[in-house]
Amino acid sequence: MRQIDQKSIAGIYHQKTKYYEAQMSEQQTPLNWATQPSPFKEYHSEKNIDLTPYLPLKNNPFTGKPIEHVEEKGYPFTLGALSRLLYFTNGVTGILQYPSGENLAMRAAPTAGGLYPTEIYVAIQNHAMLADGIYNFQVSDHSLVPAWEGNFWSEFGKYCFGHEAIESANLIFITTAIFQRSAWRYQERAYRRILLDTGHVLGNLVAYAHEEGFFPYSIGKFVDKSFNRLLFLDEALEGVLSVVALPQNPVKIDENPERSLQHRFVQLNDGEIDPLLLQLHHGSSIQLKKELQAQFSTNTDGPESLEEKYGFKETAPLTGEPIDWINGIGQTILLRRSTRAYTGESFSRESLSSLLKYAYSDHLLEHSHLFSSAYLETYLVIQHVDGLEAGVYYYAPLSQELRLIYAGDFERQTWHFCLGQELARDAAALVIHTANLEKAMSQYGNRAYRYLHLDAGHIGERMNLAAIQLKLGVSGIGGFYDDEVNALLGLPLDQIIVYITTLGQSHGVHRP
Repeated sequence: MRQIDQKSIAGIYHQKTKYYEAQMSEQQTPLNWATQPSPFKEYHSEKNIDLTPYLPLKNNPFTGKPIEHVEEKGYPFTLGALSRLLYFTNGVTGILQYPSGENLAMRAAPTAGGLYPTEIYVAIQNHAMLADGIYNFQVSDHSLVPAWEGNFWSEFGKYCFGHEAIESANLIFITTAIFQRSAWRYQERAYRRILLDTGHVLGNLVAYAHEEGFFPYSIGKFVDKSFNRLLFLDEALEGVLSVVALPQNPVKIDENPERSLQHRFVQLNDGEIDPLLLQLHHGSSIQLKKELQAQFSTNTDGPESLEEKYGFKETAPLTGEPIDWINGIGQTILLRRSTRAYTGESFSRESLSSLLKYAYSDHLLEHSHLFSSAYLETYLVIQHVDGLEAGVYYYAPLSQELRLIYAGDFERQTWHFCLGQELARDAAALVIHTANLEKAMSQYGNRAYRYLHLDAGHIGERMNLAAIQLKLGVSGIGGFYDDEVNALLGLPLDQIIVYITTLGQSHGVHRP
């Protein structure tokens, strides 16, 4: 089977962070709980802006005391809109108390191992009640801390290569990752988890933003070092992963593919000694040097190319109804938790159809994703879905149909390649995201690795929300024996496995 090109740092990283059963004892070391990083970044300031009075809750999630709600003020958006947007993106939605007396603040977005590597910075301009500047979202008490005062919109526009949504927005979300929060547990493979977790956060932001009157535009192409310097980040510890402009009206975006070539990627020195995780992060960074254009393909494959695969196979149309959100996305986010155990029972084909339709409804049609070309492919292992034969399927998102690759009962294989997790064995279905890394890199270079995982996490979170609304269990799995998944799907090894989401009937036992 074809192997990944080992000349690229993305290819090297993916190959070296694969799990193999024979090596698991070497790849997983005992955890030193005394050195676990805090999931909160603290800025000490006397200018904290308390956003809890605007939470859509009766009681303060941190103190348990009743919230004294205040009148919503502000222009062009209210403080209440900003408070809820932050809360439903990655705020604290519950406190889990352990027998030891320690607490875990559970958040709106799922995270591997309860580690929460993603930080949110908020840039604001021309607001009636907030000074122009960049603020850090303090998750631990739901407040904003002013980090840097001033209007940085000209810098944002320059560093995002003139993206039209920047100029039209008065609000920008910037997500960063604190690497060690996840690396403490997952070592070098942590970068995969970090990207997926940040994708979950973006999934919530994009899903909820419309309820507060914002139009989210996710921007993946930006000058890394310039943004990191703007936020005064230590690049060995933390780095920017995404920029989301949030104008209050739709914006026409220039789709000229030539514009995407006006940058180059950072070249690593021969003496680079950073850990592999940081080598990939830095190696997929962009520099603002227009005279040195990246020599990548201008491939403009659209979503139609995803429809071509397995077109000759037996098809199973998915005809479920659109999901009725009744009380809005926010209320579903409040209920979201990852399932710990499934019953092994089936659910309906109609529910699967509705879930997939929502997860992919805007994925290839709007600007809410970082990676809109047709490289992220979706396979399903159906184990117990009423009206569908058990087996391995390919999912065509535009035609909304499953294409049967081959039938069979693969519960033992899914249990094994998901590191012996009963979640995989007892799930009714597994949704597996894959991608041809070399093909994606021909257009985006090493940065394609970021885009693929961020978008897989984004779609995974949409599946989380849809499953909760349909009263199903759901849980993502980022740890698996990569090559065994390829083998089950019948894919060559240059088709990387990005993410697995399990779906099923829940026992009602959950985790963050």
